[in-house]
Amino acid sequence: MKLKRVIYELFEMDFGNLKGKSDSDSHEIDCEIYLEFETGEKFYFSWSSKPVQYCIGFKSERFNVNDPAHLIEATHWKVWRELIEEEISFVFIDESHQILELKAQSSSTYLSSQEHGIYFTDVLHISKALPVMST
Repeated sequence: MKLKRVIYELFEMDFGNLKGKSDSDSHEIDCEIYLEFETGEKFYFSWSSKPVQYCIGFKSERFNVNDPAHLIEATHWKVWRELIEEEISFVFIDESHQILELKAQSSSTYLSSQEHGIYFTDVLHISKALPVMST
């Protein structure tokens, strides 16, 4: 599936925290994002509760029951731009689904359930670099 767009669904607190982050290598949000593919198919990504509490999950419908306070198109943000119009696969890096690699042929973006380096949290960390899990 070729990636077409990246949309962040944000709570009010996320909206202010993302100012100036479009050229950063990483950032964090409390809500969810969705990827839209050329076929029109969408996948939503957020922290989840399966296979363990506070892991990364993805599915074809929203995780949050309430409408987001803000929608931001992040398609051309640094962490995403190399994946646009590329075939993307989803690869979990670990058994507990703390890190999900969104992998294209020559680039990747990583989603992890961490806040400031602490894993198993209700925060979605988005980064260009592979996060390191402390043991």
